[in-house]
Amino acid sequence: MRAGADRLRPEWGSLPASLRARIADTLGGDIVIDSPAQGGFSAGYAGIVRTAHAEAFVKAIGATGHRDSRTFIRREIRALQAIPASLAPRVLASIDDEESTALVLEVVPGIHPGDPWTIEQLHVVAAEIARLARTPAAESIFPAERSMLPYYARWQTIAEDAALTASLPHDLAERMPDLLRLEQLLPDAVTGPFLTHGDLRADNILIDGERAHFIDWPHARRGAAWLDGPLLPPSVEASGGPRCADAWEILRVHGAPDAASMLPVISGFASFLWWGQGQPEIPELPGLRAFQRAQARPLLRWLAELL
Repeated sequence: MRAGADRLRPEWGSLPASLRARIADTLGGDIVIDSPAQGGFSAGYAGIVRTAHAEAFVKAIGATGHRDSRTFIRREIRALQAIPASLAPRVLASIDDEESTALVLEVVPGIHPGDPWTIEQLHVVAAEIARLARTPAAESIFPAERSMLPYYARWQTIAEDAALTASLPHDLAERMPDLLRLEQLLPDAVTGPFLTHGDLRADNILIDGERAHFIDWPHARRGAAWLDGPLLPPSVEASGGPRCADAWEILRVHGAPDAASMLPVISGFASFLWWGQGQPEIPELPGLRAFQRAQARPLLRWLAELL
């Protein structure tokens, strides 16, 4: 499973000259070289830029760029202002005006897990999720019941779509009444006071020794403890790692609750992925639907096992 859109991001040189100059000023001196990052689902520039004096990880987009990608950078700017520095990359500078938006971050050490995931990597990541599950979120962080709904409550919509319902695997179409009941429980299941990342997968994680660093925070939420947990196993299995149920047992070693208690969230995430994979491609993000489909299949099997 490819953890990113099937296209190259914009090059550094394609950004407005005025924006590149302002970013260079924050680092000191002229840009010497940039190393673009190609993962993730965003149509803005992302990469490490270096001058003779400093380096930083930069996310940037001009006013004429993909609107949603610009929105995500703005959301991350707001989120990182409220997240403890020990849990997220340190902000060196941010720019947001009529011409452009950019986020200049410290360079986080480490390598992405996966290809395939290992048991050791899962333990390191589970320990970091446990740290989040104990961290109260600032009031300025969007509450999960607002940011996850209605996106994670798609079973009613799927039930009204004959093609999406008929193509559900593992006899889940016959369990639609159960899925609809779980959907009613979702608002209470995601509500809570704790910090959650909201988009955990390999390209948003860097492992440095015994510590996992979570990067890319536009989907940060204030919600239930361990709300990030159910979002991780499908991408792990889709990338050749342990099955969802086995990955969850590793999370349980670090304090995660029984999977049955997270069933509304697991079901909600499954509805999000299954509905999403059936939608038209987004021109700026080719590959997104295939990525969602690759995660949906193991997650739907796990969901069927739990029902």
